[in-house]
Amino acid sequence: MDNTLFYLALFVLLIISVIVLSIVVANSFRKSRSLRKIRDWFDKIPGNGDGTQFEDFLEVFLSKSGWKVEKPTNSTNTADFGVDLILDGKIAVQAKNYSKDISNDAVQQIFAGKEYWKNNGFPRLRYAVVISTSSFTKAAIKQAKATGVILKDGDDIKEALNRGLSKNWIFKMKEDL
Repeated sequence: MDNTLFYLALFVLLIISVIVLSIVVANSFRKSRSLRKIRDWFDKIPGNGDGTQFEDFLEVFLSKSGWKVEKPTNSTNTADFGVDLILDGKIAVQAKNYSKDISNDAVQQIFAGKEYWKNNGFPRLRYAVVISTSSFTKAAIKQAKATGVILKDGDDIKEALNRGLSKNWIFKMKEDL
């Protein structure tokens, strides 16, 4: 009798383990397929100059990374004051989809835009980020360091897509800057 109970308990544990493993594998496959779609989407965007398409990509990319993504305005005809997206009410993001290096104008715009929106609907804004499909000029890097603006380029996006999506990606700094 004792052996029967033991084997029954072992069988139940085995069934539960198989079910849990199946769920984990299915979720992993779903995440992998979703990440592949986002990666393919990004490959079509860089440098084509379509800001709206890049903003739409970033909205999906950042929300899949765990951020609550908002647009500061609900119309493309309304001035956004240099801020395209706001993450968790704390981070102002400017999206730049250019093939040329991004100048310090973008740093100035996001820095001023963060302050504008901090006083007009998003009082918890603390950080400013410029995300670009290309690189940044030396002047942009210098000014970003001086103002605390975070710069993310196309290589950073590709790295995040290869490593897996995470909120920490925004704050991971390049060692060579």
